[in-house]
Amino acid sequence: MNKRILLFSLILFFFTASALAADVNPVNALTYTLDSPIYADMDALYSLCGLVSPSSNRPWSDAEARMILDRIDGSSLSGVARKLYDEILSILDKGLRWKFGSDFQMDTGIEFGLEMYAHSNSEDFTTEDDWERGYQERKSLMRAHFEFTAWDYFYTTSDIHYKWSRADYNDSFGNYIADGLVSDDGYVASYKVDETSHYVKESYAFTEPFFTSFFINTMNFSFIWPKQAIFSLGGKTWNLSISRDRLSLGNARFGNLLVDNHHFSDYARLSIFSNYFKYDWVLMFLNTTVSDNEQHASEEGRIFMIHTLQFRILNWISLTISENVMYKYKTFELLFFNPAFIYHNLNNRSMFNALAYAEVNALIIPGLEVYGQFALDQARAPYEGESQSDSSGFVAGVQYTVAAGNGVLTSYAEFAYTTPLLYRRDIVDFVRVNRYWSHGALDHTFGGGHVPFFDYIGFPYGGDCMMLELRSTYKSLDHWSVSLFARGMDHGAMNIYMSHNVDGKNEGDANYSGETPSGDIIRRSVIAGLEFNADLERLFNWPGVSFDGELDWINRWSYIKDNGSYSDHEADIQLTLGMTVSI
Repeated sequence: MNKRILLFSLILFFFTASALAADVNPVNALTYTLDSPIYADMDALYSLCGLVSPSSNRPWSDAEARMILDRIDGSSLSGVARKLYDEILSILDKGLRWKFGSDFQMDTGIEFGLEMYAHSNSEDFTTEDDWERGYQERKSLMRAHFEFTAWDYFYTTSDIHYKWSRADYNDSFGNYIADGLVSDDGYVASYKVDETSHYVKESYAFTEPFFTSFFINTMNFSFIWPKQAIFSLGGKTWNLSISRDRLSLGNARFGNLLVDNHHFSDYARLSIFSNYFKYDWVLMFLNTTVSDNEQHASEEGRIFMIHTLQFRILNWISLTISENVMYKYKTFELLFFNPAFIYHNLNNRSMFNALAYAEVNALIIPGLEVYGQFALDQARAPYEGESQSDSSGFVAGVQYTVAAGNGVLTSYAEFAYTTPLLYRRDIVDFVRVNRYWSHGALDHTFGGGHVPFFDYIGFPYGGDCMMLELRSTYKSLDHWSVSLFARGMDHGAMNIYMSHNVDGKNEGDANYSGETPSGDIIRRSVIAGLEFNADLERLFNWPGVSFDGELDWINRWSYIKDNGSYSDHEADIQLTLGMTVSI
C-alpha cells in the first residue's frame, strides 16, 4: 500500500510540476466549441467598442480568435469592456490542463450531468418536438473527454457520453407508411422509406411528468458516441479540420437559414482568414441510410458542399455571400469538388440542388446592431412557367448591448419568414436524416433497429413559417447569467412529411403553392421562458461545479382561416434544473 501511495504521489508531482514549469506557446489549431463563453464575450466586447460582430462562421480556431481580439487595443479600455477583454484573454491563454515543455499539452476529465425535468401536460406534450429544450440540449449523465495538442499546429479531442437514447426501448413507435407520414409514392422529403421505417410516436423521456438524466440500465444507453470529435491542423491564418461537432454558419440568434447548430454534424472544413476577409469551404457528410439494421447499406451518398466569402472592409459593416449545393451521388466524382466552381451552372437536377445565401451585419452606433440573412433555393425565371414554386427565406433582427453593473445586458428582436417550399425539392433537397439505434422490440425485428429522424439542415422549423422572438440576457462577469424570452410563431400546412407536389408525388415537381402561412388551418404558438446558469469558479476551480435551469410556458392552437376561430388549445409548463460537476 505504501508503494502505491508513493507511486501516486510521484505521478501527481510530475503532472503538477510539468504544468507549472511549462512555457507554452499558443496552439493555433485549438478549437473553441460553440458552448465556450468566448463567443458571447467577444460579441459583447465588439459591440461595446463600436465594432460590428466578428465572424458568424463558427467555431473558431485559437488563431482566428486571437486575430479577432487583436483588432481591439486592450490598453485603451476601461470598466466592463476591459474586464471582458481580460476574460477572453484568460480563455485564450489557458491552454490545456497539463503542459509538457513548449510543444505538448493534454487534458482529460469527466463531467457528471445531473438533470431533472418536469412538465404539467403529459397527454399532449409527448415528444421532443413538444419541448422547448429538446434532446440535443439535455445533458449526458456522464461525459469523458480527451484532448491533445502538439506544437502550435495540431489539436484533437474526442469524448464518450453516457446518455439516454433518443429512440429508447420504452418509447412507443409508429410506422411512417402505416401512419400516413409519407407521400403517395412513399417518400419523406426526398428519402424513400419502406415498411421497416419507424419513428418515435411517444417518447418516454419527454412524456413522463417527472424525469431525470440518471439511469443504470444499459438498454437506455445511446450508442451515438463520440458526440464530439475534432481533428484540427492550423496556422496563424488558416485552419483545416475534420470534425463531428456543432457547426453554425450565419448571424441569426435563434435559427440560421444556411446551417444551424441544433445538431452535431460530420464535416471537413478549410478556413482562411485575415482582418478583412474570410473564406470557408465546408463539406458536410450526411447520413442517407433509413434502413432498420446495419446489414442494409445505403446505395447513395449525400454531401452538403458550402463555400462562403466574408468581407469586413469597414469596422461597422460586414457582408457574407455563399453558394451551397447538395450533392447526391451513387458514383463519387471528384470533378465537382472545385471550391471556386459556380454550382448553379450545373443543370443536373438528379444530382444537385443549389442554395444561394447572403448575410449582412451593420453597427449603427456603439451597442446597436442590425443584421439579416437571405436564402434562395428556387426563383422562377420568366420562361419557366409554374412547374416549380418559389423557395426562399429571410431573417432580420436588431440587437442592443450595454454595460450594466458588473456585466452586460443584451436584448434583441428577430423576425423570420420562410416560404412553404424552402429546403424542399424533388430528388435532392436540404432535409437531413440521422439514425439512432433502439433496443425496442419494433414490429420488424426482435431487439430493435435503427430509427430515422428527419430534420432541416438550416432553420429549425423549415418552410411555411413566420416567427418573432424577443430576448434579453444579462451576463455577469461574476459567472452567472439570466435570460428572458418570448416567441410567437405561425406555421402553415407544409411540413417535412407533407408532399411538396400537388398530386402527392415527391418524385414530381415541387409545385405546391400558397402564401406563408399556407393552408386552411394555421398552427399558432406562443412561448415564454426564463433561463439561468451559474458556476462556482469564484469560490474554487476544482472540481468545476455549475448550475443551470429553464422554465418554459408553451401555448399552441389551431387557427381556422375561414371563420377566424381557434380550436385544439394545448398548454404546458416545462421545468429543467441541472447541476454539472467536472473533475
